[in-house]
Amino acid sequence: MTDALLAGHRQPLWNGKRELKAQIFPDQFPHWFGVDLATNGQAAGLLFPQVAPDTTPAPAEVCRPLTERDFMTGATEDRYPDVFELAAGVDGGGREESRQAVTALLTRLPQHTIVLGHDLGANGDFLATLLS
Repeated sequence: MTDALLAGHRQPLWNGKRELKAQIFPDQFPHWFGVDLATNGQAAGLLFPQVAPDTTPAPAEVCRPLTERDFMTGATEDRYPDVFELAAGVDGGGREESRQAVTALLTRLPQHTIVLGHDLGANGDFLATLLS
């Protein structure tokens, strides 16, 4: 999987009827993509993308708001199920009050709900225009 990505292949890989997905961790970004890790950042807007294979990139017909679903909350994170029950109910998404404060700040920013297709060049052009 990772060899295919590093070689520039962007077509989905399949194992029978199941699509294989790459799991990329932040520490791999410098090696894989030549992107240094940031120690801080500033959000300029929220982007809610959807993908439809044969679509021309465009704003979506229905705008989607930021919701509680956008935070990684719950007793365990999806990537690491608590198979040994060692997390003791810890919520990896932080306190509800903190999420509400972050939501209040983020909803002040410009929000874009968009639909992208599988044409990477068209998607890039659309995003560059949208965010300029």
